Amino acid sequence: MVSVSSVWRWAVASNERAVSNARAAATECSRLRVERAEVEQFLATYAASHASTTAHESEAVATAH
Repeated sequence: MVSVSSVWRWAVASNERAVSNARAAATECSRLRVERAEVEQFLATYAASHASTTAHESEAVATAH
């Protein structure tokens, strides 16, 4: 027969593992969210810079002719 204390120890250990897994998953989700935001910010900055450069090049070509 399994003792109550054995079941209790198993329950405590199981809960600790579950909490640890949840903490690790939350950390990974946060890291991915930050990475996604950084990529979006980079792409927005790149697009704005590229649009500005393209506009200046078009203006220079129009002025040259």
